[in-house]
Formats: sequence, structure tokens, C-alpha cells
Amino acid sequence: MKVWIEKKQRSGGKKYIVFVQDDNGKKQVKGSFDMNQKRQANIFADSLRNMESHIAMPAKITFDDAIAAFKEDVLKDELKTYESRLLICGIINHHIHPHINKKLLSDYTLYDFNDSYIPALISSNGMRVKNLPGGKSEVVRSNKKLGKKVIKESVAQFKCFVKYCLSRKWILDPTILNFKFNKNFFQDENTKAKWMPKYQDIVKIVNSEDNLFNRVLFHTAAETGMRLNELLGLTYSDLDLKSNPALIYTNHSLDKWNNFRENFLKTASSKRKVEISKSLALLLQNLLKQQLPKKHGRYKMVFGITKAAAAKRIKRAAKRNNITWENGMSPFRKFSFSFLRDQQALTDKQIMQRFGWSNMNTPNKWYYRDLDTNKDQRLAAIDKMLLN
Repeated sequence: MKVWIEKKQRSGGKKYIVFVQDDNGKKQVKGSFDMNQKRQANIFADSLRNMESHIAMPAKITFDDAIAAFKEDVLKDELKTYESRLLICGIINHHIHPHINKKLLSDYTLYDFNDSYIPALISSNGMRVKNLPGGKSEVVRSNKKLGKKVIKESVAQFKCFVKYCLSRKWILDPTILNFKFNKNFFQDENTKAKWMPKYQDIVKIVNSEDNLFNRVLFHTAAETGMRLNELLGLTYSDLDLKSNPALIYTNHSLDKWNNFRENFLKTASSKRKVEISKSLALLLQNLLKQQLPKKHGRYKMVFGITKAAAAKRIKRAAKRNNITWENGMSPFRKFSFSFLRDQQALTDKQIMQRFGWSNMNTPNKWYYRDLDTNKDQRLAAIDKMLLN
């Protein structure tokens, strides 16, 4: 990079003009000084010489171009699953790009982020898929406000975008990376726990099911608490029904589109073995003997159905038993954890290993609901609290 000063005639008289030229020969005027400001012109020129070239001559990158490049980089990142890459691009398209109030990266500051982006993000609505004629669909704005999780994830991806820009030596205010939500920022957010069935409802649905396939599906989901994509990814080779106790190994899963993912799970801690009861082992043995399994390559699938099909099965089973049911198969995992937590038969480490967690923060906050198995003892203890 080259920096120099020239005397130039301007409409207001002669001026000292400070020029900068990059390695590609591109020249740019960086400052203009009156004839009595020669010293200031030299100081300014020296300051430019001490800068890196991308700072002294920042490229005029627009947000449109930068975001397009960032999305392209995300889609090429094979360290992330394909659905994760699509999710990130969706967040950029719907929760970041529409709320940018400047054209050039170099004009955007922390003030713009705090005063424009954050309020616009919080007041915006979420997205939903609208089905169109001919089997097509489009993503449109819903009438529901964004939740805490989407807002936090949007800000996190904005920071990833800032880091990407800085890595390419594009000028963007790095202090945006220091932004943090106030600890009371989301205190009005509705954090009500999701619906979960009662213990009696689970027992009734499982035991009243005449269809062996459905009974094994529901029993396995309730007893093991496996994630649905893990449950439907089970193969014959994942079952060890002759050991004592019988074991189920989680090795595979289904992706967003119900494609089989060999030796791929959500996290490293998700690869585990789960101890099961004698009754479930017997049900699984009967199912394997009676059914003609669907195959995926060299694997025989235990269930071989889609996530939507599993959700329909539990919905129909609940309706037959006059039980109100919500959220497809997901309540089984929350129920399984809450039941074992109430029984206190497993240590925290054993629970983490059984459910595929690396810590207990998320399950204790979002999964646990007291099943009230000690109601009599609890009320008796309260009654006696201040009695002599």
C-alpha cells in the first residue's frame, strides 16, 4: 500500500490531498487539507501508513453481497448436517437480512445493531409453511411473535456473520460481538412447560394396543425415552436381546426428510446403550419374528416408518382411548425422564448416559415435571411442619 500527499487546485483554492493506492493499483482520496494544515496532512498520512491496507482502503462491500457470500459458505460447511445448514440460511433470510438498515458493511455500527436490528427482530413475527395448490409450499409470516429461542439463535447467527466478514478483512464494527441480552430481557417470555401425558395415560395406551407393531413402538418410546429420529433409525443389529439385561444400542438416525443416516447421531454423547425391561425385550423378539422388515442397504429396520407416520399412530391410539394427546411422539421422552427422576433409581450420570446428554441443565429445566408420586407423604409433612 502506498500513501502520499499532493498539492491540487480545487474550487476553494489549493489543497493538500492525501492519496492511498493498494497493491492492485486502485487509488483513493482519503483526505483534503488547507494550505495552512500541512502538518495535519502529514500526521494523517502517517496514520494511514500504520494501518493495514484493508482498513486504510476498506472495500465497499454491500450487505447483499456479504450475506450472499456468507450463505454460500454455510452451505459448503460439511461439518454441519445439511438440515442445520438450511436452518441457518433460513434464519439469515427471515430474521437477519430483512432488518438491516444500512447498505454498506462499513457504515454499520453497534448503534445500528442495538437501536435498529434488535427492536425490529423482537417485534417481528415468526414464519410458517403455507401449502399451495399442486403440492407446492411457501414460507410466509405468521401472526405469532418470535420466541426466546429464535431471537437468541438469530443474534448468534448475526455474530457468526460478523466473524465471517472480519475473517475476510471486510470492515464491520467488531463491537457487535460484545452484545449480550440483559438477564431480565426475556422475563415476560412464556416459558410454560410443554404438555406431557399422565402416567396412567401412558400405561393405558401401551397395554390396550392390539397392534403388535404399535405396542412395541409406544412401549420402546416410553421406556427408553429415545429421540424419535433415533427410535425410527433402529436396526436389527442394534438390539441385543439375549444379554442380561437386554440392550438397545443407538447408532443411526433419520434426518429431517426421513432419510436413514448410517452411524450418525445428534451428538457424540447420543451414541449409547440403553437397558430395557424383560417385557419390552419379549415384545421386540415377537415383532422381529413376525414382521417382514423394510431394508436400507445391508440394514434391516426395526420400525421402518416416517416420523409423520409415527405421530399419526399415537394420535389414533390416544383417540381410541379417549385421551387428549399433543405434540406427536415427543412427550414420551419427557415422560420417561420425569418418571425416572421421580423414582430416583438412577444417578445423574446414569440418566445422562441413558438419554444421551452431556449435562443435566436442559433436562432439569425443560424436561422435568413432577409426577406427584409422593402426594400423601408430601401433604403429611406439610401438615406436621409447625406442630409440637
